[in-house]
Amino acid sequence: MKYGSRRYFAAFLPFALLLAVPLAKTAAPRTDSHVIMISVDGLVPEYYTSPAQLGLKVPTLVHLKLGGAYADGVEGVYPSVTYPAHTTLVTGVHPATHGIVQNRIFEAPPAPQTKEWYFFSKDLKSETLWTLAGKAGLSTAAVGWPVTVGAEIDYLVPEIWDPAEMSPTPKRSIQYSTPGLLEKALASTSKSSGDASTDARRTAISEFVITAYKPNLMLIHLVDLDTAHHKFGPRSPEAMRVIERQDGYIARIIEATRKAGIFEQTTFFIVSDHGFAPVEKRFNPNVLLVKEKMITLDASGKPTDWKAAAWPSGGSCAIVLKDPNDKETAARVAKLFADVAARNNSPVNRVLNQDQLKRLGAIPSALLMLDAAPGFVFEGVFGGQDVRPSTGYKGTHGQLPSRAEMRSSLIIYGAGARVGARAPLVRMIDIGPTGAGLLNLIFPAAEGKPIEGLVKPGLLPKVPPPSKAKPASGAPR
Repeated sequence: MKYGSRRYFAAFLPFALLLAVPLAKTAAPRTDSHVIMISVDGLVPEYYTSPAQLGLKVPTLVHLKLGGAYADGVEGVYPSVTYPAHTTLVTGVHPATHGIVQNRIFEAPPAPQTKEWYFFSKDLKSETLWTLAGKAGLSTAAVGWPVTVGAEIDYLVPEIWDPAEMSPTPKRSIQYSTPGLLEKALASTSKSSGDASTDARRTAISEFVITAYKPNLMLIHLVDLDTAHHKFGPRSPEAMRVIERQDGYIARIIEATRKAGIFEQTTFFIVSDHGFAPVEKRFNPNVLLVKEKMITLDASGKPTDWKAAAWPSGGSCAIVLKDPNDKETAARVAKLFADVAARNNSPVNRVLNQDQLKRLGAIPSALLMLDAAPGFVFEGVFGGQDVRPSTGYKGTHGQLPSRAEMRSSLIIYGAGARVGARAPLVRMIDIGPTGAGLLNLIFPAAEGKPIEGLVKPGLLPKVPPPSKAKPASGAPR
């Protein structure tokens, strides 16, 4: 049969149609749609669900809630801290899967303590919203979003600082930003307001990126509320003033989409990474490990050797073994902290074993994790008392996501929101797939799924059923 004959084409047509069927199921990305995810670090749901009772003036958040869809709370990940949570927000998987299991990288006690965080995207083990969008030919942007240094993002100003600096400067952020972007953004910013806060700067950069480039996906991280909560405590007057100021920043970001002509095509996600709990005392697990000779100190108090060490993160603390196969030390550590948890007025709410951590999708390298009792925060010093008062640090997070005070936030507003919809509780792992779905994208291996009840019907692509068991949400059994 000649390839140019009509008989060949007649025979080939049914086969070609069959080939076209799976292609038809893979819908094209929505190049005329935009998703802007604004994370207000440490935003507790109460600030937008019941602002009047708190005396809060947050007209933007109230408008977005009433004119869009929202959840009374979001169940996050464990530990409920910034970098694992923000990575879950853009991957739809738990920390054990995406690889960002803490804020700070674990450094063995005798090693130099650089206090580096998981700043670099090379540590990611999962598909992200920006990689998914980029592969589909959509434009991407991020301002201050965690774990984006070196990421393939079109317009990038990452979150990174030098831990050795007493007062962090933006020098490392400038170093790793898209070349020329910060200079252009700051040159276009009015300096007459007198607001020199971190969030004011990030808002101004975001406004520039939106109006100049109109990205299909944009991720923005506002941090000043978290700082106020840590220093003064949740629901403190100082924190209230910060969220009221941030409410204005969110309004400015939305207004930027109007100026750019993309407001009608934009869906806004207002999210947070964790809730907050008040702090009165600090607990130092390493002090007990030193007493039990599982950490050895020299005459100056510096560690020289170790068998087990604490890896604290606010209201949670992982205990890591130097040798994961050291069963004797593992048994001693388990008994030590079981006894601590059994104390009257214990600093430990509960001890989680490896099976429980696996179900939570938490730190795979931890022998166990300690969940803080109300009023306590963990720290990693080696000397002094194991329990001491907390001064200058009045709020924390990190505890089990099933605890009510650790609930984070979600408001969906704009083009894709189902106006008037409300959910009592949603899962953090479902937020990223929802954002992806509004761009007509599907995460290939998400543990979460789109939140259909908060989105306009017909906008989300059909997601295939999961192929394997996923970590369970909520408290371990």
